[in-house]
Amino acid sequence: MSYPDYLYHYTSIETLALILNNRTICFNNLLYVDDMEEAETNDLGLFGKYVNISCWTETDEESIALWNMYTPDMHGVRIKMPVFPFKKYHYKTGQFHFKEDVDTYINQEKLYTENKGAIIPNLPILFSVEYTDDTSLLFPTIRTSNSPDSVQQFLEAKSLADIPKPINISYSLRELGRYKRSVWSFQKEWRYLVFSSPMGLRDCEPFSLEKQQEIIRRLENREQKAPYERFFLEIDNEAFMKMEILLGPKMTEAEKILVVALLEKHGLGDRWKESALRIR
Repeated sequence: MSYPDYLYHYTSIETLALILNNRTICFNNLLYVDDMEEAETNDLGLFGKYVNISCWTETDEESIALWNMYTPDMHGVRIKMPVFPFKKYHYKTGQFHFKEDVDTYINQEKLYTENKGAIIPNLPILFSVEYTDDTSLLFPTIRTSNSPDSVQQFLEAKSLADIPKPINISYSLRELGRYKRSVWSFQKEWRYLVFSSPMGLRDCEPFSLEKQQEIIRRLENREQKAPYERFFLEIDNEAFMKMEILLGPKMTEAEKILVVALLEKHGLGDRWKESALRIR
C-alpha cells in the first residue's frame, strides 16, 4: 500500500496542549469511538476491545464536517503530521524474549512494566478505512477452529498429551477497525491501529500450557476488560518539529493567542496558519 506523505487530525485546543506537552499520540479503544458499531463482531461480542486506533484524514482541503464533529464548535485545531511520526526503539536479541534484533515503535520496556497486555512489535499498521454496507465485513467472524469443541477441549486439557491432534484455534483482529458504513465515507479516514492480548508480558512468564489456556479463557470471556482504554505512542523529535497547526475557523483572538503561545513554548512558533474558511 502506498501512503500519503502527511495526515491530518482535527481536535480541541486542550488535546493539542496534551500532545505538545507529552509528545505522544493517543490510540483510543474501539469501544469508545464515535461509530458505536465498530467494536462488534459476528461471534465474540465486543472483541474490538483488543483494538486501539488513532484516526486521521488524508485530504489537506478543510472539511466543515470534520471541524464540526471533532472540534468544539470549530474552535479547535487541525494537526498536520508526516506519516508514522512515532519514536522508534531498538532491542537486541534476547531482550524481552525477542529471537532477533528488533526495531519497533512499541516501547517494550514500558509495556513490560505496565503489564496490562502484550503488543507485537510490528505495530502500528496504517491503512485507509474502507466504506461498505456489507455486514460480513462490518461484523467479522474472529475465531476459527477445526471443530466446534476445539476451545473446550483445549481448556480442559491437563497436559499437551491430552490435546486432540490436530487442533487449531486462532483469533484474527486484523479485520476489526478496517470498515465503516458508507455513510461515513465523507471522512476519508486513515487509521493507525494496534491490537493487544489480554495478558501482560510478565504474566506470561514462563510461557506454558496453563498460561496459553488462561489467554484463551480471557479471549472467550465477553466480560473481560479491555487491556487499554487508551494507548500512547511517543512522537519522534524530527516528526514533532514538522508538525503544522491550522487554526479553527471560529477561533477567537484569545484562543489564537493561547495556541500560538503553546506552539512557541515547544519550538513551533512559526508552524501555524489561519483557516481559509469564513463561517459565521
